[in-house]
Amino acid sequence: MKKWFLFFAICVAGLVYATPIQDRRIDPVALSQLTTALGIPKEADIIAETQKQWLRRPGQERWELTELSPEQRCFVLNWAAEQGLFASWTPLYQTYDKALILGATTYRMQMRLDYLKKLWLQGVRFHEIVWLTGDRPLDPRADALTDRCKNESEASHILWNETDLPEEMRKLPVVFVAVPMKKEGTSLKRPNTEDTIIAWLGKTPGPCTALFVSDQPFCGYQFSVIKSCLPDFINFDLVGQGVSPDSHPAAAAITLDSIARWIYHESLKK
Repeated sequence: MKKWFLFFAICVAGLVYATPIQDRRIDPVALSQLTTALGIPKEADIIAETQKQWLRRPGQERWELTELSPEQRCFVLNWAAEQGLFASWTPLYQTYDKALILGATTYRMQMRLDYLKKLWLQGVRFHEIVWLTGDRPLDPRADALTDRCKNESEASHILWNETDLPEEMRKLPVVFVAVPMKKEGTSLKRPNTEDTIIAWLGKTPGPCTALFVSDQPFCGYQFSVIKSCLPDFINFDLVGQGVSPDSHPAAAAITLDSIARWIYHESLKK
């Protein structure tokens, strides 16, 4: 019970790092219902247990996850839908200094660019577009463009150049941040969201309002990472296209992985 009280305190605590324009938090009561239904005792260390049970293995990609049982899949997807984890996140402001597209598979990067285009057509404005990508090798199981480029960073250039965009949006300055693979022992590890944000901060963007673009069910996790990475002189918002709860064969496992990362990063802000 003490662990749950600590987590609840984390959820309602004041901000320590960056200043989100819209704060986003997972409901600790609903989370308790989820963990209990999936066999995690209330007296357990929620962070440790969800990291152990829900997080994908080191080096494993989301599209390599094994789905839950049909009963658990149904419960998780219904729970997540009720919590809005598949719904679109929309911006609060009409104008931002920068719009930053978070790197992902080519399909999801296209989804994120298309959503940013949709927001532009709805009247949302920004003065610069930044792509935050890594040199992750493309995987034919999850990526397109494998016959035209080698990695995520290269793919972002193609997507930008070939997407049909409004004329004024096309004229905006665009910056590509490409983070190299990370060497860990004898192997290489792909950069993550935090790595790309830190690389962008190394370009000294200065005080600004930043609109980050993701998609569901990753918005909550990436929001918590951004909040812990950014300095307090950057006010940020995060938006993302909603998806159908059953949009992926392993949708429930992917959602749990994202939730585990979300609450872990929230726990770092004690």
